[in-house]
Amino acid sequence: MRSTRFFAATLLTTAVALTGTATAIEPVVEIGESTRVIIRGTPELRIFSDRDGGFWLVPDPAKRRLAIEDLVSARIVRDELSASGIVDLRNLFTIPPADPVAASNHRLDRYYIAEFPTAAAAAKVVADLSPLVAIGGPIESIEIDGMGGVASPPNDTWILSQYGVHNVGQNVSGQDGVIGADVNVIPAWNWSIGSSDVVVAVLDAGLSFHEEYETRLLPGWNVPDGNDQFADECSSHGTHVAGILAAEGDNEQGIAGVAWRTRIMPVVVTDGCSGVESWVAEGIVWAVDHGADILNMSLQYNVGTQALADAVAYADAAGVIQVAATGNTGQANDVQAPARFPETIAVAATDNRDEHWPSSSSGPEVDLAAPGWRVYSCTNTSNYGYKSGTSMATPFVSGAVALMKAVDPDLDPITAKVMLRVNAVDVESIGFDQLTGSGRLDIEAAVLSLDPTPPAPGDLNHDGRVDGEDFGILLSGWGPCGGDCEDVCDGDINLDCQINGTDLGLLFIDWTG
Repeated sequence: MRSTRFFAATLLTTAVALTGTATAIEPVVEIGESTRVIIRGTPELRIFSDRDGGFWLVPDPAKRRLAIEDLVSARIVRDELSASGIVDLRNLFTIPPADPVAASNHRLDRYYIAEFPTAAAAAKVVADLSPLVAIGGPIESIEIDGMGGVASPPNDTWILSQYGVHNVGQNVSGQDGVIGADVNVIPAWNWSIGSSDVVVAVLDAGLSFHEEYETRLLPGWNVPDGNDQFADECSSHGTHVAGILAAEGDNEQGIAGVAWRTRIMPVVVTDGCSGVESWVAEGIVWAVDHGADILNMSLQYNVGTQALADAVAYADAAGVIQVAATGNTGQANDVQAPARFPETIAVAATDNRDEHWPSSSSGPEVDLAAPGWRVYSCTNTSNYGYKSGTSMATPFVSGAVALMKAVDPDLDPITAKVMLRVNAVDVESIGFDQLTGSGRLDIEAAVLSLDPTPPAPGDLNHDGRVDGEDFGILLSGWGPCGGDCEDVCDGDINLDCQINGTDLGLLFIDWTG
């Protein structure tokens, strides 16, 4: 083992190099406009501040005796942070993870955020302190807190129907569609329309209380503001995403989302339309700790910090299924974070002809694709509109997972990804391709791959229960069925083309309340 004197001398030599001009060390990340730096410290590290506003990173003296190398490296870090005008240094997680053991296993208890007055100052600190990572000391990693936000391109002309749900070849902005180029969800609703036991956290710019899903909104959290207010801050982006995922179906208004009964947990991780990756990391941990089963992340970040990767790993270890947008850069080998992490399901975008949407990012990390061009969904509190992007493709897949989770409550992240991929429809080329992954989403095939138990005959709305809603459906059609009774008589349980007391008795046999 190297002696204390040798290690201290190495640190002192490094200190001279840091303050000299002989070698310029470039940051290894694209800094954007972020003024924040993410630091991961060694175990048992503590932050101390001095009278001059400097910050010291040293091991907890209550847990072990400090050595000379601890003091030398701490002084180097303190001087570099002060020289760059550090504004604040604090723990990344303002709300500690609920599972401290899992958090420690994924190093989430060792991350700190350093704030600087300018992006240049933040970049300089990353460059100047990087040598300490290589030789040892209080810092294990240091990186710019990546900038990004919702994956939302500029507005275009809109279409007049939900081709992503039911494509009959309708013309979209002058482009004829291909019949069947949709997510094939309508037959899946014969098995399930979702369950209120399934919670999907929408990590986004907030949500509006839209009439299509407001009764199924859970308490949420706003990471940047540190409160429970989650109003949509980015042109109805999160509201649009939530509508694709979970708008009420068969209610004679608006649209039908994929999973009509799933509950939605709003988690705001941007300030307006943009933000930093550490906010997403906080949002992921908060959602996991508060009971989310699925995370929808219609977000794109170009750095992919280790802090964000570790938060994704924390969610995966908890069994939470994570679905993320590949991004809208239109570039090859450019899948954005968090979709590029292996624990997530990375979703690209297609159009109404089952072709890759040109602005959808591509690369080897793409798992599958879903409609993302000219998608019609919720805006504001009662309106509807059209948006394009991988942000719109992602909730189709999250909704599919919600239906899968409804029929198989034990569904785990690996099984969900495998079943979605093996049942996807090839659209670009046979087998895997970097534009659409395994192909376009097929919800019916994914649901049936789990070999679900058929709904009880009395479960007329296929929500997994036989209750008052089913009773209401039966009463609304009471009497003889007209025309093709199999298509228009939902309450005709015994298939005799009339709804009467016999059907009512069969319904009560299946009653769950």
